[in-house]
Amino acid sequence: MKELVIFVVVFVVLFWIGVKLNRWINGTSKISKNQKKILEEMKRQNKEK
Repeated sequence: MKELVIFVVVFVVLFWIGVKLNRWINGTSKISKNQKKILEEMKRQNKEK
């Protein structure tokens, strides 16, 4: 019984870490896409001037 409880706790902790990493990775990719869009927009504005 003790092993089962330990297994469930370890599984939940690993799952939680996986969710956090997934959010962090997706968040950084969205941020980098936004930065690229901002850079392109700034380049366009500089060309127009």
